[in-house]
Amino acid sequence: MTLDYLFFYAEANIVCIIIFVILLWHDRRYRTRQEKQIWFDRTVIAHILYFISDIGWAAVISGNLPRSRGLVILFNFLNFILLSLISYGWFMYMAASEGMDLVKSWKQRRLIRLPMEICTAILVISYIIAPRFWVNDAGELNSWYYPLLVTAPLIYIIASFICSMINAKKAENRETRRLYILIGVYPLSVVFFGLLQLIALNAPLFCFGCTIMMLFFYIQAMQTLISVDALTRLNNRGQIERYMKQMKYRENLPIYAAMIDIDHFKKINDTFGHAEGDRALFLVAEAMRQTAEKIGENAFIGRYGGDEFTMIVQSAKEGIMEQITDRLREAARSKQEDNHLLYNLDLSIGYDRLRDEKDTMEACLNRADEKLYENKRAAGTDRR
Repeated sequence: MTLDYLFFYAEANIVCIIIFVILLWHDRRYRTRQEKQIWFDRTVIAHILYFISDIGWAAVISGNLPRSRGLVILFNFLNFILLSLISYGWFMYMAASEGMDLVKSWKQRRLIRLPMEICTAILVISYIIAPRFWVNDAGELNSWYYPLLVTAPLIYIIASFICSMINAKKAENRETRRLYILIGVYPLSVVFFGLLQLIALNAPLFCFGCTIMMLFFYIQAMQTLISVDALTRLNNRGQIERYMKQMKYRENLPIYAAMIDIDHFKKINDTFGHAEGDRALFLVAEAMRQTAEKIGENAFIGRYGGDEFTMIVQSAKEGIMEQITDRLREAARSKQEDNHLLYNLDLSIGYDRLRDEKDTMEACLNRADEKLYENKRAAGTDRR
């Protein structure tokens, strides 16, 4: 290996570092400081530091830095720590993104750090007890180093993949499902490109692979932010409108549009505060998800705006909308009882059917909205 190889390797890593720095700058500038964003940024920083350390290791193996025990130990220990931090940070990002309770207490976080801390302790203690066990005087690595290098990262990677796939199955829209899948797949791709680099040391495949996958993931994450309502995690209005444009009249498959809102929502906000109003919206969203799962039909759900929700159903089943309205109101009442709410979580619902080929989903939704307000006026729950 020559100086030309080092320049090529360093240039590749520097390009990847610049891309990760741009991602970090953009994420810190344009997004709120939520816990999941903090962990994402920490993971990006760990990638950047790993690429820098990897340039030093490339200088050693190319002969441009002396292959002394000290330098071999330094760069491999740095790579070990940073790779563990990348996988640990990604696991924490996954957990925060998916609202997992296991990251909410310091005891649980300490337990999550154990694999990384145990592997680090083994490496440090073995350096002290047997200084030449991992690296001999010729600067050659013991073959046992590599299994230790990936033990902690693999634990976090497997856990991230399993949890993400479970949440992907529960996702209520395609964009969120795709994002969960990518969260689980990204660390697997890190391992894949790392193994490729071990096989072909002449190419900086790890940094290229990480950068390509991270860019793809980040673009998808931005798309999800555009398509998903931040509070309820349902499809937002823009996504509802895009979905409605795809709906066409079919004689053998009726299409229904329903508008749903919370009765006396303004009173809930005025009496109990906006935080409780947000809670009510979230509970109704959960009730809609449960209802959509139970009916076993093709149902698209979203938050239209404020306290208004939309459900678009494709079904040939007789009386399907009556079943949905009954189950949805029952699910909302169950949420009210289970959460010991000090107010009623009652819903007004209006729905209509796409009538013919000349009809549009916008017109169908407007008719559903008119019926919603007719029901509210008849029940005395209109907002005037």
